[in-house]
Amino acid sequence: MVLPTGVLPERNVLIRNGKIADLNLPDKTREGILSIDAKGMLLFAGFVDLHVHGGGGADFMDATPEAFETAVRAHLAHGTTLLYPTAMSATERDLTAFLQAFSAFRKTSLLASLTPGVHLEGPYFAGAGQKSSGAQPTDVLRLPDLDEVKRLLAVADGAILRWDAAPELEGAGSFAKYLTERGVRVAVAHTDATAEECANGYEHGFSHVTHFYNANSMHRKRDQKVYAGVVEATYLDDRVSVELIGDGCHIPREDILLALKIKGCDKVSVITDATRIAGTDLKQAKLGSLTNGRDVIVEDGVAKLPDRSSFAGSIATMDRCLCVLCRDYGISPELATVMLSLAPAKYMGADATKGSIEIGKDADLLLVDSEWRVRKVILGGKPLSAEAL
Repeated sequence: MVLPTGVLPERNVLIRNGKIADLNLPDKTREGILSIDAKGMLLFAGFVDLHVHGGGGADFMDATPEAFETAVRAHLAHGTTLLYPTAMSATERDLTAFLQAFSAFRKTSLLASLTPGVHLEGPYFAGAGQKSSGAQPTDVLRLPDLDEVKRLLAVADGAILRWDAAPELEGAGSFAKYLTERGVRVAVAHTDATAEECANGYEHGFSHVTHFYNANSMHRKRDQKVYAGVVEATYLDDRVSVELIGDGCHIPREDILLALKIKGCDKVSVITDATRIAGTDLKQAKLGSLTNGRDVIVEDGVAKLPDRSSFAGSIATMDRCLCVLCRDYGISPELATVMLSLAPAKYMGADATKGSIEIGKDADLLLVDSEWRVRKVILGGKPLSAEAL
């Protein structure tokens, strides 16, 4: 059993009414209780993915309940038991369609409890011609518009739990303050901000950095003057948390270890930033909706724009991230479970019921073998069959 404090061997976990009821049930009390034999595997808390665009061949920007169902189910099969569907930069019309599709999904799907709300990545980002735009469609990037924000919040009816923007943009401070006052988490993303501009954003309500190191500024020269950037400002502010793409391609081992050393594991979440390609064998697809998304290709285990100018999200599921952390980067299981489950749950305010194996929390659990592969997913105390996934 993997806890944030260490790995406890040979424990019997009792689940009652979908909750964890006991973490050291004596063998003699097991008679008459339906048992699952872990067979030497490790028991992890279900993964929590803060930033995920799609999977199983569907993108949330396809804006249909069926697309949400397909993508959520694909990630559940790989151990993600809580996720926040992510929209990329788009027109107000397309973001509205995304929000309406999420609402329809929540009303009809048996998996609605896995998605308490959504994450908007954009569209208020640094514009065309800047490296920080990454794979975001530059033709829809724009300055923060509070009237548009209010309209989208009204459509969402409480579903928008997080919104990303570039803090150096005109109006970004008011944007962050307005959303923070309404309980929406605001994150720095796709930005060319100086450290001073970023620090100012933190004073106005920005509290997190989207895919840290990727599409974020750092120490560089501009007009013959050297500036620090988002990376340095974030390391200097203990209030701010970060997320890192854990596919083994976006972030080198040393950068993850540095983030852990400076921020502490409770402020470092690992995400997939997964596209529709995740959980499939596709070698090319659309990033964003099928009708107006960007073409992407798969090479070397990562999605890229066809001209190789930028990575374009990942093709990872969270079990791959676990394997990267523990097998490839040598991170301990107890640190990995914080980064993959507890830290993201805490950031979203869901840690009272999710993110770790504790008495009273939801019994969303995973059995992981010695090769760091998820062998069984237990959702609300019920083992999921292949047919269910």
